[in-house]
Formats: sequence, C-alpha cells, structure tokens
Amino acid sequence: MAIIGISGSPIIDGNTDRMTKAILEKSGRETEFINLSKLKFFPCRGCAHNCATTAMCGVKDELHPYLKDIRDAEALVISSPRHHGDMTAWMYSFFSRLWCFLHENNSLKNKPVILISVGVKDIAKGRETFRASMIKEHKFDVLGEINYNSLNFPCLTCGAGDYCKSPHAGLWNYLNNDEEALRNFEFTPEQFRKWEDDEDIVNSVNKYAEMLSKI
Repeated sequence: MAIIGISGSPIIDGNTDRMTKAILEKSGRETEFINLSKLKFFPCRGCAHNCATTAMCGVKDELHPYLKDIRDAEALVISSPRHHGDMTAWMYSFFSRLWCFLHENNSLKNKPVILISVGVKDIAKGRETFRASMIKEHKFDVLGEINYNSLNFPCLTCGAGDYCKSPHAGLWNYLNNDEEALRNFEFTPEQFRKWEDDEDIVNSVNKYAEMLSKI
C-alpha cells in the first residue's frame, strides 16, 4: 500500500507542496500526492445514515475516490500552510470528511503520520489544532512534525506591501512598525524563502523520509 501525502495548500508547488513531495520521493516507497485545493469537494454533511454501517463516506465528490486509499495507506504525510495562525479551510473540510472512519471501529487508529505546517511566523495554535485532530480524535500515531516559518508574507505580493500599515499586515509588524524600514524594503525574489535553503528543515525532511522508508 502507498504512503499518501495530503496538502491543504492553495499555492500549487509552494513550500508546503514541495516539502510533502520531497518526503514522499525520498522515502523510496510507492506514494501518492493529493492537493486538496485542486479538488471540488464538500465538508462533512452530517449524513451519518450513509456512513455509520459502511464506515465510508457516502458523499460522491472529487475527494471520495481518495478516501479508501487514505484508509488503507501504510502512512500519511499531512501538510498545511497556517492561515490566520491555523490550518487552511481545505484541511478543515478534509478532516471533517474523515469522520466516516470513526464509527464502531476507528479505521485510522494508530496509522503513522508526519505533520507539516508552513507559515510566516511561529504560531502554536495551528500546530496544536493539527495535533488535536490527529491524536485526540483520530488517534493517529504521529511520528514527527515539521514547522517551517517561511516569513513569506502575503504583503510581498499584495501590491500595497511598501506602504500598508494595517495592524494585520505581517510585513509592517515584522519591521516593528518602522515607516522608514517599510519604505526601503526591497521586494525582490530573494525575499521569498524556500525550505530547501534551510538546513534544519532539509535535515528533518531527510530524517522523516528515512523513517517512512522502514515502515
């Protein structure tokens, strides 16, 4: 059975996707990669009469064909950017659909999982939401997690990054509300950090890939 990577990122082939794919590829195992933002799927509709006896979701959308593979996978790599300090809406909806596996027998119990979160700063809430979903409810066996603080603020691409002083503007806060620093900030390609350039993250990717290779 394959090791499956599931990304909740709307940025195709961004840091979240690339890190997930790297772990899969380096594991040397049969793998499958799913980017949830490319699928048209619904959150859980609460129609327990469709899944209580079958332990399989009855909502036939673009996520449905993957659910059996996820249930039967040897391990999962689950990744999400941190939006507003939390996992993305795609990942929330995905977790809700796993409810079908929680009836008489928890089909996902003790399944090995690697967690990945990517964001502009180190916010514990997103990581803890991940962990709560994995351990408290689904009772996955979390082998480890990677938390990459990319500092790739949305301000770098929004068009107002060099003058916006909104209290929610990441770059303005990162520069300690310094107007001169904001005006002089250079919006260059080098500002967009990649996990591949972070030695600690690279080492973590290699470590967890090797771990999955032995499952």
